[in-house]
Amino acid sequence: MPDDSQREFDSMGCSLVLLSFSVNLLYGCVLKSLGVLLPTLTDQFTTDTWIIGIVTSLISFASDITGLFTAPLENLFGSRRVVVVSTLMMCLGLLVVPFATNILQIAALLVLLVGTSIGILNVLSKALLAKHFRRHLTVACGMGNIGQAVALLVFAPMMQLFLDTYGWRGATLLMAGVCFHAVPFAVLVRDADHKPNYQPLTGRNEHHEADSPGKKCPLSAGASCLRLCKATNLGILLEFNFVIMYMCRFGLNIAYNSWMVYFVPHLVAKGCSPQVAAALCSPAAVGYFIGTVIWAPFIDRGLVKCTSGIIVSSLALSVSYVVDPWVNDVIGMAAITFLLGLSLSALYTLTDVLTKELFEMERLTSAFGWIRAFGFLPRILAGFFPGWIYDTRGSYDVAFVVFGFSPVVSLLPMG
Repeated sequence: MPDDSQREFDSMGCSLVLLSFSVNLLYGCVLKSLGVLLPTLTDQFTTDTWIIGIVTSLISFASDITGLFTAPLENLFGSRRVVVVSTLMMCLGLLVVPFATNILQIAALLVLLVGTSIGILNVLSKALLAKHFRRHLTVACGMGNIGQAVALLVFAPMMQLFLDTYGWRGATLLMAGVCFHAVPFAVLVRDADHKPNYQPLTGRNEHHEADSPGKKCPLSAGASCLRLCKATNLGILLEFNFVIMYMCRFGLNIAYNSWMVYFVPHLVAKGCSPQVAAALCSPAAVGYFIGTVIWAPFIDRGLVKCTSGIIVSSLALSVSYVVDPWVNDVIGMAAITFLLGLSLSALYTLTDVLTKELFEMERLTSAFGWIRAFGFLPRILAGFFPGWIYDTRGSYDVAFVVFGFSPVVSLLPMG
C-alpha cells in the first residue's frame, strides 16, 4: 500500500503544488519587476518615488480586498474555473501595461486586473493546498513558496537586462509573455468532488407569503446579508486566533513588500550600480529557497512547534533589517540579504501552516481571505513610508530600521 506521502502527492496534490508555485512566482515577478523599473518609471513620468511605491502597494491592496470573494466564487463556479479565469485576467492586464501613456493608466491596469486576480489566486491556492495535505503540509507549502525564490533569483537580473536592452515598455511586454506560461498550471487544477447545494422546497403557504409584495423585499435583503455573512464567515473577525494570524502577517507584509519594492533602489542610493543591485537579489533567492523547507522536517514530525519556528524566524528577519544601514560592502550586503530571504520564506510557510492549525477545514478559504484582506495597511505603509523618507532625507536607512522592528512587535499576541 502507498504511504501517506504517496497518497498526498498524487496527481491532484502535485497539480496543487504547481499552482501554488506558479502563483508565488507571478506575485514575486510583478513586485520585483516593478521594483527594478521604479527609478525608470519615476523619470519617465516625471513623478515622485513614493507615488510609484503607492501604485505598487495598491496592487497588493486590491489583492487583499478581492481575496474575500474567493470563497463565494469557489462555491458558485468551482475552483478550476476561478483559477483559470483569474490567471488569464492577470496576464492580460500585464500585456496591456506597455501601451499606457501615463501613470494613472498603469495604476488602473495593475490594480483592477493584476491585483484583483493575484488576490483570488493567492487565497484559493493556499486553501486548496491546506485542504488536500494533512501530514506533509509544511513540505507542500514550502515547495509552493519556492516560486518566490525563483522570482527573486531570475526576474530581478532578467528585468534589468530587458530594461537595458528594450526599454521599460519592451521589458514589461516580455514580462507579460513570461507570465502567460502560468496558464497551463491553472488548467491542471481539478474541482473537488462535492454535492450541489439544493434549496429545500417550501410549503404552499410559505410560497404564497414569499410572493407577497410587502414581505418580499425585506426578506430578500435580510437573506442576502445573511448569505453574505455565511459565505465569507464574518464571525472569524471576532476570534482571537484571527488577531494572532493578522499580527503575524502585519509584520511580515511590511518587511516583505518594502524589500520587494525598495531593495534595488536602496542599494543604488548606497552607491551600487543597478546591475550589482539586481545581482544582490540572488543571495536572497538562495536563502528563500532554503527557508521554504528548513522547518519542514521538524514540524511535520512534531519535533518543533510551529509557533517556535515563527518566533525564531521573526527575530532573524528583524536582525537583517536593523543592521542593514551599517553594512556597505558587497559581501556583507549579500550575507544579510541571504538571512532576509531565509527568514521571509520560513515565515510565509509557517504562517500558512499555523492558519490550518487554528481554523477548521471548512473555514480555511474564508480564513485565508480575511487574513489577507486586512493586510492592506502594512502594504500601504510599506509602499509609502520608504519612498517618502527617501524623498525627504535622500536615504532609505531610517525606513529599513523602523520596519525591522515590526516582525518582533507583531509577535506580542502570541505571548
